[in-house]
Amino acid sequence: MSKCIIITHQHSLSSPGGGTLSCLQIAQNLRKLGVEVLLIPISNEPTVELKASSVQVIPAPPSRIHYLFDGLAVAKRVQKLVAQRNVEAVLSWDYEAAFLPNTLKAKGVVVGMIASSPSYEIWVKRKTRLTLLKAATDAWFRWRPLKSADVVFVSSNFTRQELITLFQVAPERIKTIHRGIDTVFGKIQRTFRGEVSGLIFYGSLAPLKGVFDVIEALGYIAAQGQHNWTLKIAGWGNEELVQQAARDRGIDDKVVLLGRLDSETLARELEQADLAVLPSHAESFGRAIAEAQVAGLPVVSYDVGSVPEIVEKEVTGWLVPLDRVDLLAQAIIMAMQDPEKTFAMGLAGRERVARLFSWEQTAIAILKGIEEAKGKRYEQY
Repeated sequence: MSKCIIITHQHSLSSPGGGTLSCLQIAQNLRKLGVEVLLIPISNEPTVELKASSVQVIPAPPSRIHYLFDGLAVAKRVQKLVAQRNVEAVLSWDYEAAFLPNTLKAKGVVVGMIASSPSYEIWVKRKTRLTLLKAATDAWFRWRPLKSADVVFVSSNFTRQELITLFQVAPERIKTIHRGIDTVFGKIQRTFRGEVSGLIFYGSLAPLKGVFDVIEALGYIAAQGQHNWTLKIAGWGNEELVQQAARDRGIDDKVVLLGRLDSETLARELEQADLAVLPSHAESFGRAIAEAQVAGLPVVSYDVGSVPEIVEKEVTGWLVPLDRVDLLAQAIIMAMQDPEKTFAMGLAGRERVARLFSWEQTAIAILKGIEEAKGKRYEQY
């Protein structure tokens, strides 16, 4: 293998979430294209990291001082590898890149960032007791690497615009590369069942992903006397809070918690479902939404972030304004009342997502972005 690309990640490769899965898929698909890939995650468990990936993994230990200093160990790993191999590029996900740019550019290595925050605006505006300190640390550890990188890969036009508006990242250095979807979801067989009663939510159980909005909306529906449905929830987080929310709405007997599922088990659950309710408050891509669609499920979600780039409104799903839980409930009722239309929307979403998103296309676009960045160095801001 002639080319060597290092990918750094701010979490363990065994941690849940779309970012980790995307990191692994990008690495594996670059490898399929003949690229030597070295993964450097932040972790103290090398055995776990090796099991999580089919490419070479060299974990960097987390800082004992603060997680923002994890980049020091990453920089040491990278410096050693650059001295030993013909490294063409280093791609980083977040703050773990804070100590890399000067080191790499001096050696002619392309510096790339994969911008994957659900919403940079939400992060910038988040409330904290130490506002000035937060602004200063964010500027140095998070935004500086984005602004100084040779190329920044984003998975949606929404994120692209955020980087330009919030951080003045040069538009010509931003490359939009849609992420792919695990092929296991495209193998699901869809059969018209004549009703829409199986609902599913999956992903993080954090409020940002909308699980509590789903429960509130279904509480409205139950209060109107509609009980011919079951909600399955698959994901990771505080299940007790979710159970309490369901009890508060009087629908705890209609909600089934499945826990965190692997791709194959999740695919089986999607095959049994009729409708995916995934009202995330912020998305830079929307992996779960895209997975549900390629599985042939129509989606009910909020009209925020990158979601309109994944879901074609009134064609492959229903999109309602953020925080309008009443309209979320209304969209679910509409899906239940017209099973034929709902089924057809699911099939339309499957065709569209399967056509637009694949990990092979993602890997090819990354290589193209790296090639374009060569020789086009930009001075650090």
